[in-house]
Amino acid sequence: MKKLIIWAGWASGAAGALLMLLGVIARLAGGILMNHAWSNYFYPGTCFIILGIFLFTGAASCVKKEM
Repeated sequence: MKKLIIWAGWASGAAGALLMLLGVIARLAGGILMNHAWSNYFYPGTCFIILGIFLFTGAASCVKKEM
């Protein structure tokens, strides 16, 4: 289960980084890329990155308790 959470964290962070990179490209291209303004890429990008941070934090707290 911990590996699944870590993979989900990496995937979420990668999606967020890709969206933010698209936002930078859109900003440099004049503000519009694929009919979306540059800010439409940053808002979901930051949400994905924050979700990835929370998933990594959750995976770090998943420890087996030894008796």
